[in-house]
Amino acid sequence: MIRHAKKNDPELYVKDISELTYEILKDLGINVLDQQSKAKIVEFLKELFYKEGNRFSYHNILVKEMDGRIVGIAIIYHGKDAADYDKNFVSFLQEKFDATHVILSKETETDEFYLDSLAVSANYRNKGIGGQLLKAFEEKGYAMEYSKLSLNVDRDNEKAYHLYLKNGYEYESTFDLYGHPYLHMVKKLS
Repeated sequence: MIRHAKKNDPELYVKDISELTYEILKDLGINVLDQQSKAKIVEFLKELFYKEGNRFSYHNILVKEMDGRIVGIAIIYHGKDAADYDKNFVSFLQEKFDATHVILSKETETDEFYLDSLAVSANYRNKGIGGQLLKAFEEKGYAMEYSKLSLNVDRDNEKAYHLYLKNGYEYESTFDLYGHPYLHMVKKLS
């Protein structure tokens, strides 16, 4: 079942979500996070799950629930909210880790409904869950009557790139995210 995360999700689910989010963040190259242990980052992400006004809040997370666990997530929000989410995230990072210089890369445009991140647990990959989460994101965009969907894919991740092409996304530009090129892909909704 794919659904929105809930503030009252069981602690085990919040841990699953936070660990999947960690898998996304660990290789991005966000300097302050690179200096922390996995346990500290997962705890931080659990805190953010409950907080309003940030990209990692339960409001912005679709989950795939299976076998009594959360086995996949999609972090989604409108691009018009990205600047505020980034500002709050920087503030939370500075407060939690006593960081003084945190810079986040721009990831989306203000007129796009954005798939920030998609992750599936290792034991559940290659079972269509990523595609199901992508479809759920698209359905949400249609339901909200947005005109454009977007996502970024690592230039070196050919499997994901071809999944997105197959689903109607087109290359629009390249974003430099934390020193690494990502292909910004867009799907226009009619």
